[in-house]
Amino acid sequence: MKRIVLIGSVIFMGLMMMAMPADAQSRKEKKAAKKAEWEFQQKVKEMERQRTLDSLAALQQPKDEVFQRDIPCYAESRSDKDFYRELGEGTDTQRNVARLTAVKMAQSMMRERLAHSVKGLSTDYTKLMNKSGKNSDMEQLMEGEFMSVVDASLNDADNPCERWSQDRSGNYHVYYVIEISKRDLTEKMANAITQNDQLKAEFDRDQFRKFADEYMAKQQDYQNNR
Repeated sequence: MKRIVLIGSVIFMGLMMMAMPADAQSRKEKKAAKKAEWEFQQKVKEMERQRTLDSLAALQQPKDEVFQRDIPCYAESRSDKDFYRELGEGTDTQRNVARLTAVKMAQSMMRERLAHSVKGLSTDYTKLMNKSGKNSDMEQLMEGEFMSVVDASLNDADNPCERWSQDRSGNYHVYYVIEISKRDLTEKMANAITQNDQLKAEFDRDQFRKFADEYMAKQQDYQNNR
């Protein structure tokens, strides 16, 4: 009986010894898989951390430095207290077409910018006039007159900078800046209102000029602080 038990124990231990290498191998594979997964997660976290740092660095880097170094006419395209300015760019195999594209882009950007300013100016000045008991329907009339002035001014805008280059493929790259005098724009707006029969009776030229100058100055401060 003891012999039978001993034989059974030996057989059982043998089976256990045969099974252990497989179990050990399985545990080793699982451990290696967990380690690989952990290393992968660490790489992902490092990539995300680096991406965050790169984004922060891009935000902290002065934009003017990059643009002034890389874009022709950029310095001459900055608006100031006296002028609105916009920069357009055009590319084409023909230089005159590239130039026309750059001019149209600059005009389009200027119109979009001034349309926003005109709407704000019309709204704020109307509110001021309404406090004096003036007609509250004049805002749309005023905005329409102002946009007519803007459209006419775009065609007469000055050009403080124009540069072009040609790449190896034969394409021309043209950079074109337009500028509009804020004082002239205010004068033309004032003239447009005084020539409108529905607006001139309710309009104070000197008051408007002062208000428009202050409004444009605030808009420039906003642009500079963006």
